[in-house]
Amino acid sequence: MVCSEDACVLTLEVPANISCEATITGSIFCGDDPVSGADISFSSFPNIVTFSPNPVVSLANGTFSTTVTVPENTPFTSVLITATTTVNGQTVSTHVGTNVECPGPDQCPCKFRIGIQGNSAPATVNITQQGVPSTLAGTINVTAVQCFITAPMCNPAVDNFNITFGSGGTTINFIQGRRIHIDCTANTARVHGTAMASGNLFSGIFDVEIILTLLPGNTGTWQINASDLLGNTFTTTFTAPLNPITFVGDCNQQP
Repeated sequence: MVCSEDACVLTLEVPANISCEATITGSIFCGDDPVSGADISFSSFPNIVTFSPNPVVSLANGTFSTTVTVPENTPFTSVLITATTTVNGQTVSTHVGTNVECPGPDQCPCKFRIGIQGNSAPATVNITQQGVPSTLAGTINVTAVQCFITAPMCNPAVDNFNITFGSGGTTINFIQGRRIHIDCTANTARVHGTAMASGNLFSGIFDVEIILTLLPGNTGTWQINASDLLGNTFTTTFTAPLNPITFVGDCNQQP
């Protein structure tokens, strides 16, 4: 079938609210003709849900369906679901917003309070802005407090993380961070969530992941990955002394 890009329409039907699991459907047509055998790929922003199958192949009538699964312990979160396919060399995509959640028995599988000694460490970051990659050397500060309380328990209301980076006249901040998931494994603390970008390079909502691996001598290796819907990215890995109040542990532990 031969058709122009503007004649091809990809539709997506997504429930307004998804609790743990749902089926989404759609169709791909070029003009009045259904497109069969097209590979439809799915993604979400923030990167929370999974799709099965992914990709899915459109049927003879142009329709398709896939199952969306929301991980357990996911709080109520607004998500943008994207479907993309290629027809005769032309890319066609569509986006639909929805709200997802999947309440679980344990909002706080662990608790942590992590930070950098002196609130500053040298770091080299790799960024992509408007499709152009570059590398910046500067100083960074990272803080994250999740489910933390000094008593032998967890407090789900405690939810915050922030990242600030400066390089010469360039400033990149991710502030007002809110978790989607956290976990602690051995000597590692991880938070995945969303944050607002500010500074003079990025703006808007970013999907952010912070991973801290504790090392001997009160130091730690940090991994940070952030991205937005426009393809802008921020990644870095660095090792730095830890703030003395850093704590990673189970809910029943006390710092």
